[in-house]
Amino acid sequence: MTFAHGFNLLPHRQREARLARRRRYVEWTSATLCGCTAVALLMVWQAFERVRIDRQRAAIEQRLAVLAPPLAEHTRLVGEAREERLRNERAATLSEPLMHLLDLLDALGRESSEAVAVRQLRQRGRDTELLAASSDHAASAAWLNRLAALKGVKDSDLSDVRRATGATEASSAFEIKAHLKWDGPPEKKRAQAEAHQNTRGKQ
Repeated sequence: MTFAHGFNLLPHRQREARLARRRRYVEWTSATLCGCTAVALLMVWQAFERVRIDRQRAAIEQRLAVLAPPLAEHTRLVGEAREERLRNERAATLSEPLMHLLDLLDALGRESSEAVAVRQLRQRGRDTELLAASSDHAASAAWLNRLAALKGVKDSDLSDVRRATGATEASSAFEIKAHLKWDGPPEKKRAQAEAHQNTRGKQ
């Protein structure tokens, strides 16, 4: 037991120690309650947020479910329109040489010149080769110029001019070979259309 100037200080110190311990317990308890309250509030907020997000997701899914049939129909119509356009392009690509040939035959049928007689005609895609007999160089050039003026002809030339088979030395008849090159769609575009058509055929 400690005495100071005749006073006993031990009970006073014990009381202060007890009060300090109580304050610490109160502080710890308050801190624990505050932490639990914060965690509870956070959990409640997260639960509300989860409910709100679930409601929003459900609303979006309902809207998408309503829009799904029109979107599918739109996609189908766009696909059909694209397929039809490709079919038309392919049909035009395949029929264009035939149309050029018909125009050429019509022009040859209207020819009034007797100086040039067509003996053979060959059509390969967009190239036409004509074998003819002629007795006049000027008439041959004029004949080729008239053919070159047809719609769709991109280029023309004369080649392989030689004496006609069976012609005598006194005869001036000779054979000519004329080439006509017709316009057409770009090779890349045509190749893409054909590749797409081949792909569809394999499906």
